[in-house]
Amino acid sequence: MTAIISRAAIVGGHDGRAEIEVELTYENGGVSTISLDEEACTASLDRAGVSSIDELVGRPWSIVLPALENQVRNHARSRHP
Repeated sequence: MTAIISRAAIVGGHDGRAEIEVELTYENGGVSTISLDEEACTASLDRAGVSSIDELVGRPWSIVLPALENQVRNHARSRHP
C-alpha cells in the first residue's frame, strides 16, 4: 500500500527548531503524520528536485523516506495524530 502526502507544513518542534510535518494518506483512508528534521528533509528534497514543501502534496511518501531514515539513525520518532 502506497501512502500519498496529503499535507506538508513547517511547524515548531519541541526544541524550538523548525520541523516539517507531513500528513500521509493511505489507499484505505488511513492517515498518519510524521515530523521531519528540517536539515535532513531539506537535503532529501534537494536530491529529489523539490524546491518547496508545497510540491510534496500529491507525491508518494517515499520522497521523504531518506529524511525519515536519517532521523531514525539519530533516534528521532515519528508522531501520529
